[in-house]
Amino acid sequence: MPDAIGGYFELELRQGYSPYPQALSFNSARSALKALLCNMGTLRLHLPHYICHAVPDAAHAVGVDVARYAVNLQLELEQLPTLQPGELLLYVNYFGLKDRYISDVLAPHYRDRLVVDNSQGLFSTPLPGIKTLYSPRKFVGVPDGGWLANALPGDWQLPQSQSMTHFGALLGRLEGAPEQHYAAFQNVETALDRAPVAAMSDSTRRVLDSLDYPSISARREANLALLGQLLGSRNLLDIQPEKPTAALCYPLLLGTPKQAQAIRQRLLAERIFIPCYWQEVIGEPHSPTVERQLASCLLPLPIDQRYDATHMERLADRVSTFLAAT
Repeated sequence: MPDAIGGYFELELRQGYSPYPQALSFNSARSALKALLCNMGTLRLHLPHYICHAVPDAAHAVGVDVARYAVNLQLELEQLPTLQPGELLLYVNYFGLKDRYISDVLAPHYRDRLVVDNSQGLFSTPLPGIKTLYSPRKFVGVPDGGWLANALPGDWQLPQSQSMTHFGALLGRLEGAPEQHYAAFQNVETALDRAPVAAMSDSTRRVLDSLDYPSISARREANLALLGQLLGSRNLLDIQPEKPTAALCYPLLLGTPKQAQAIRQRLLAERIFIPCYWQEVIGEPHSPTVERQLASCLLPLPIDQRYDATHMERLADRVSTFLAAT
């Protein structure tokens, strides 16, 4: 069918660039993982206990066995498991702050049998030959989409996904309070859980290609550094990066679940929304102590590009005030 000429306008977006033009594009990072596991004929995938349930669910959905490993409070493996033929190890670049560990320890050790989950590290460049997953919707305003970098050659022909019905919560937040559209956001999350493996939609790709990634990165770097200065003395998690990093969030680890829950609720009352990462880890009977501590005591404080130093100072002030009162 020839391209249309004339008629009404589509949503007009700036022509920019993709940060990973050689990566394969999917409707979600979990779809990218499923396709990767099938393409490589994987029999078993080694995963951390501290991870979103969607990752082991994706492995099981394509018939791949899952083994678990523990991490310490530096978010690094307690022991490096020995991989057998047909096995891969997936490591989460936690909060986008573990680039050095990946490049200096894991990549030299596991080489092409390492899969880096950069769902929390959009601005972490893939290492040569290392399969790397990305989930841009955790960093920018798109409803879906995922990338797989350094995929092996193969038949990656996929049906095209459609995202026209997924933009409601994003557009709604432009015109109203986020609370009004949170249910629509959750509906899209549920739909992605159930979606088959497919290529990224044209609408999501166009939005992603229109973004000013250097500006987004710079703002996140500055916000992370400022919260580190303001709250670092109160943080039990010592993983401050050695260089400016466009992280997912500022991970503030507190002493007890009760304290973390109290701070979260007080921030919510002031319309400061703090996500809960991977609460299912707490109820998992085989979860180690560190992973339970991370799931119950960590507050991922927002540092994204919508906010500047004034917002970060307000956030740090409220956290400090509430901590002093607990």
